[in-house]
Amino acid sequence: MTDSPTILDSGSKRRVPGGVRIRSILGTSTSLMFIASVYVFLYSPLAVTALFSFNESEIQGLPIRDLTFHWYSELWGNGPLKEAMLYSFKLSCVTVLVGAVFGTWFAILVDRYVKRGTLLLQSALAIPVMLPGVVLGISLLIVFKAVGLSPGFFTIMVGHATFVTPIIMFIVLTRLRTMDPSLEQASLDLGAGQLRTFWHVTLPYMRVALFAGCLLGFTVSFDEIIVTFFLSGVDVTLPVYVWNQLRFGFTPEVNAIFTVISVLSVLLIVVATGVLTYSSRRRLVGSVVVEEGKHESQKG
Repeated sequence: MTDSPTILDSGSKRRVPGGVRIRSILGTSTSLMFIASVYVFLYSPLAVTALFSFNESEIQGLPIRDLTFHWYSELWGNGPLKEAMLYSFKLSCVTVLVGAVFGTWFAILVDRYVKRGTLLLQSALAIPVMLPGVVLGISLLIVFKAVGLSPGFFTIMVGHATFVTPIIMFIVLTRLRTMDPSLEQASLDLGAGQLRTFWHVTLPYMRVALFAGCLLGFTVSFDEIIVTFFLSGVDVTLPVYVWNQLRFGFTPEVNAIFTVISVLSVLLIVVATGVLTYSSRRRLVGSVVVEEGKHESQKG
């Protein structure tokens, strides 16, 4: 009598029972189906919204009468909408600039000068990111009213910076912790000061991570609605404008707005992820080249 059918595993060069192989294939297929179902659940609402943004009918339902770009053309003729979009863009740019400065500063302080309580300090800086938007928005509103600040551009910028700064800080900090300390030490030994060392050594090393963090921070700031709702004044951002429009009725024009925001957000995230991946690959290749060079020098 022979055992159950076996197959040859080319990678390990050994025979594996056919039943084990079948169970492995079934397990892999089940895992892939589960992962695919999660993505379908997350992105199907966005896909439906994008589909209805091309529907010629004002009725939000099936069947689709005809495909059209009419609702997108209506966006360009909407003056308040364009003002809100420009306002959001300026606000996000200023927020990212502030977040980049303070986030980089905090990352350097935590990496170079804080030896004890690092985990506690990082947890404290991450609290604004983890807090619900309602809690953060109301808390900031109470503080601004107490000091006499009226809602407007500055208050929204400060509110956004509270969670954009930690995002940039953690990305830059991760990059700094892979840096060889001898690079900065060599610069200081050659006579360069702290500022010149930062500008010519530290900043070029972490600039890719800083750029990716700024892209992610811009996306988060541009899409934020809860904190902005409590801190905005007369001028509103694009998400708050869309929210106000929903109270007067849901139109296909809103579908077009949501589709544009979603596409821009996904593009920014993809670019940031690609930049980080490219940086990691370059760092890996550079490490391999250095190790090979050391090996060759030892042989010589």
